[in-house]
Amino acid sequence: MTLVERFMRRGAAIRGMTTAPSQFGSDLPALWLGTRQIAHRHREDVEIRLTRGAMRRMRDELRADLRINMRQPGSDWIIVYLRRTSDVERAIELLRLAIRANTIPR
Repeated sequence: MTLVERFMRRGAAIRGMTTAPSQFGSDLPALWLGTRQIAHRHREDVEIRLTRGAMRRMRDELRADLRINMRQPGSDWIIVYLRRTSDVERAIELLRLAIRANTIPR
């Protein structure tokens, strides 16, 4: 099992998460929290929707982590590069933060 597959399997097992096709036109499954897509996969990486507020609060921490690409300003999404098992653990931690951030009224 690849690291991306491991992330998707563990993410889908989190309470409240479902798996469905991505809203971005990919045939690959994405992780959904209700009607909101919260994570999706690429070949070797995952994107997680943290929300702009969460990203502002975590800006220094996210910028210091070489596994993370914050994408363009104003985006809710970060890219997490999965190269080691510890990267999957970090991505799951960020997914849990994203779940909390996306359930709090914005």
